[in-house]
Amino acid sequence: MEKETSKNEILEAINEFSNRVDDKFDKVDERFDKLEGRVGKIEATMVTKDYLDDKLADLRGDLVVLMRKEDTKMIKLVEILKRRAVITEAEEKEILSMEPFAKLYA
Repeated sequence: MEKETSKNEILEAINEFSNRVDDKFDKVDERFDKLEGRVGKIEATMVTKDYLDDKLADLRGDLVVLMRKEDTKMIKLVEILKRRAVITEAEEKEILSMEPFAKLYA
């Protein structure tokens, strides 16, 4: 009878251990489910390289347009200064030959 009691105690201990392990696995599964949800949310809102490349290209285009407008104003200002004889023709050519939108003179 002692052997049978021992077997029952061992089986109960194994069963209790098994239940505890199952509980821990359930908690781990819950944590992984939460992590999967968070990772999914991060992936959904994450910025990709292609998106950044497109936005930077758009920004570069916008900046070029703005610089062209400023260049047009600067050219007009130089023409007015030349017409009023504030600057010489050589100075006008020197200014207009500067970057970023240089005008070449022969």
